[in-house]
Amino acid sequence: MSRSRQPPLVTGISPKEGTAWTKVTIRGENLGTGPADLVGLSICGHNCMLTAEWMSASKIVCRVGPAKDDKGEIIVTTKSGGLGTSTVSFKLLRPDRIGILEQSAVWVDEINYDMRRDRNKGLSPLSLGPSNPLGIEIDKGNIPQKDLELVFPGMSGDFTSENFAATCYLIENHAGSRSCHYRLFLHRTARCV
Repeated sequence: MSRSRQPPLVTGISPKEGTAWTKVTIRGENLGTGPADLVGLSICGHNCMLTAEWMSASKIVCRVGPAKDDKGEIIVTTKSGGLGTSTVSFKLLRPDRIGILEQSAVWVDEINYDMRRDRNKGLSPLSLGPSNPLGIEIDKGNIPQKDLELVFPGMSGDFTSENFAATCYLIENHAGSRSCHYRLFLHRTARCV
């Protein structure tokens, strides 16, 4: 007659805290006899089986999901040992959300911004756009505006516009580079097919 195995026991987790999708290493005893023996894994009440990698009877690696609880146990369940217990817990860190009306600190590199000299006029923060956000030489090229409007109807290369398109910006400001000509050709070809 075969003896039943001991239930899983989680004795360590590294790191002990982190945000959702943090990769963690779980250590313990009787954590299964193989990948097929592992039938359940939860951290702070969140099922982590989809990301679980069974490494050995004493080690499992997984990612912590967006758990309901801020702090909780690590529970391992195996076919051979059943529902386990844990002597350690994991703390889920929730990122601070900054709302539209909340203050936040922003570092502005004033060297790269076009600061207007007329201090009497009110300026919106969006008007203080970087003169060269990519930090590479501006090369306007020779692509006519009507061609851009034909290929990208209603789109703009102005990063403060509601209709901003990165492709338009690159073509308007860096059209001299070979890759921009190639991308415009591909986009034009795709629209004709």
